[in-house]
Amino acid sequence: MDFLEKQCPVCSMKFQKDDDIVVCPKCGAPYHRDCYDKNGKCIFPDLHRSKKSWSEVYDTSKPDDKDKKEEAVNFLTCPVCGEKNPKDNAVCQNCGAALPEQNEESPHYKDPYEQLRDFMRKDPDEDEIDDFYKELNSSDNRNPFIFFIDPMGGVAKDEDFDGVTGAEMAKFVRANTPYYMPVFKRIKSENKGKFNFAAFFLTGGWYLYRKQYVIGTVISVLYFLLTLARYLVVTWFAADLWSEVYSAVSSSGVSYLSYKDVFSWAFSHNSSDELFLMMMPYMISVLTFILQLVCGFAANRGYYKHCVHKISKIKKSGGENTVKAISEKGGVNTPLAWSMMVCYLIATFAFSLL
Repeated sequence: MDFLEKQCPVCSMKFQKDDDIVVCPKCGAPYHRDCYDKNGKCIFPDLHRSKKSWSEVYDTSKPDDKDKKEEAVNFLTCPVCGEKNPKDNAVCQNCGAALPEQNEESPHYKDPYEQLRDFMRKDPDEDEIDDFYKELNSSDNRNPFIFFIDPMGGVAKDEDFDGVTGAEMAKFVRANTPYYMPVFKRIKSENKGKFNFAAFFLTGGWYLYRKQYVIGTVISVLYFLLTLARYLVVTWFAADLWSEVYSAVSSSGVSYLSYKDVFSWAFSHNSSDELFLMMMPYMISVLTFILQLVCGFAANRGYYKHCVHKISKIKKSGGENTVKAISEKGGVNTPLAWSMMVCYLIATFAFSLL
């Protein structure tokens, strides 16, 4: 195949007549020999997996792609907002972010968001993980916002988490890793956790969302029973008893009902059993709040132990594709979490009608 005037995927320079050219045996991608030796391997592993050739996807001499490539060479794409900028710009004219040095004329160009999606949603091999971090780190000095799209949240991929690497932890967590990875590092190195507001508000729903099914089910059932008990006590006992107290205090000639008057009347005119039933809804609310606090304080530390245990178990099983297994077993269960929220809302509405 004649590669004259075609571009080397590494340096983006066109091949000349006397250039020493090597070709990838798997996809047929051409390289300058020095460029290939410097990189050490083909930069198109996606073509190897899909069994496509370089000429089918990246050959810039194709008539259909020619106009697009000629147009792209004059622009730099902002990695933060996606704005097209003149190639001479140093910063984005829309958001002010530093622009990357390479542009879309490079056939293997991917902005940081595309890199992040590829890393977190696909199942790369170890070489691809190394390539991802190499590219991410190389753009750090050019993009001041790189931390916000770093899936590791600034944690090294080879960071040790009780026998599990940082890259493996990130692959298992998948969703919201910029939050969880620094938290995990703090738990491991300083034995200090961080309050999880999502777990505080969602309680068992958060645990089920994070695929911690056993503890998530236990907490969800407990929360549901507390909610049910509160509604039943209010509906069958407390509401009528408090209504009698308010009526009695009002008929006694008090012009303004204060909490002090109401509680004084209740404690002086009701039996201990009646007082217990009247105060029970408040006690159940306190228990529910305590349960939420426990979830908020314990969630991150428990999730850390869950991740380490599951990943270690996967690695110990010795499957053919450990990275893929970690990705499949980890992540989140969004449908289940939404189903729990809908059930809770339906139950709350039903209780209010009792």
